[in-house]
Amino acid sequence: MIVRDHLPLKRIWPQVSQRLLLLLFFDISISVLYTFGGFTFLAIPSIPLAPMAGALSIFLAFRTNSAYGRWWEARTLWGGLVNSSRTFARQVLTLIDGTGGDMACVTDLRNQLVRLQISFVRSLRCHLRRQNPFPELERLLPEEVTNRLRAHTNVPSAILLESASVLRRAKEEGRLDSFRWIALENTLTELTNILGGCERIKNTPLPRQHDYFPRILVMAFCLMLPFALVEGLRMLTPIASTLISFILVALDTVGREIEAPFDNTVHDTPMTSLTRTIEINLFQQLGERRVPAEVHPVDGFVY
Repeated sequence: MIVRDHLPLKRIWPQVSQRLLLLLFFDISISVLYTFGGFTFLAIPSIPLAPMAGALSIFLAFRTNSAYGRWWEARTLWGGLVNSSRTFARQVLTLIDGTGGDMACVTDLRNQLVRLQISFVRSLRCHLRRQNPFPELERLLPEEVTNRLRAHTNVPSAILLESASVLRRAKEEGRLDSFRWIALENTLTELTNILGGCERIKNTPLPRQHDYFPRILVMAFCLMLPFALVEGLRMLTPIASTLISFILVALDTVGREIEAPFDNTVHDTPMTSLTRTIEINLFQQLGERRVPAEVHPVDGFVY
C-alpha cells in the first residue's frame, strides 16, 4: 500500500510508457503530415469527441469506483481480522479455567490456541498470495499439526478446524462451560466469514467488460484526439494530446491495478504489515517479551 504523500513518476511510467510512446509517435505523424505534407483533410471537428468524452468519463468513473470498492472491502476485512484475532486471544486467556496444579496445562492450552490464531493469519496471507505457508507454520506449530494441515488445500480453514477441536476438548475436560464455548465459537465463525470474504474478492474478478470497454474507449479517444487538435495547434498537437492521453491512460491503469488487492503489489492491502501487527499484539498478550519487530514503510510503501 502506498503511504507517501505523492506517487513518483517512476512507479507509474512502466505501466503507461508503451501506450504513451506509441500515441506520441502517432501524434507527431499526424502533426507533420498536416503541417508540412499538406494533408489538411486530417483535421476533423472536435464536436464528435464531446459525446465520446462523456461516455468515456462514465466508464472510467464506474470502473475506478468498482475497483476501489474491492480494495476498500479487502482492507475492511483485514481490519476485522485484526480485531477478531485480538478478541479471540483475549477470550482464550480469560475464559479458559484452571486451578492449582492444573494451571500448567491451561497455560499450554492457551498458548496453543493463540499460536493457532497467529498461524491462521499467516496462512491466510499466504493463501491469498498463492504462497506456501508451511515454512512459516513450522516455526509456530508442532510437527503433528503441520502434517495434518498438509492434507488440506485450504490451510486457513483447516487451522480454524484445529482451533475448534482444541476448544471442544477443553469443553469436554470442563475448562469451558457452554456459554464461554459458544462465545469462542462465535469468534471462530467471524474468522470464517473473513476468510470467505477475502476468497470472494480473490477468486471473483471484475467482469471483463469493465476492463475491456474502458481500455478500448481510452485508446479510441486518444487516437482521435490529434485529428481534432491539429488544425488549431499544428506542431504543438503532440504535447497537448500526449498530456491528455497520459491522464486517461493513467486512470485506466490505476483502476486495473487496485481491483486485485491481494496480488502482492505496491497497491495491495498491506497484509504483511497487518500480520505482523497481529503477531505482536497476540504474543504480548501471552506475556512474551521477545516479539517480532514492526514492519515499517520502505520508500513510502508498506507491504
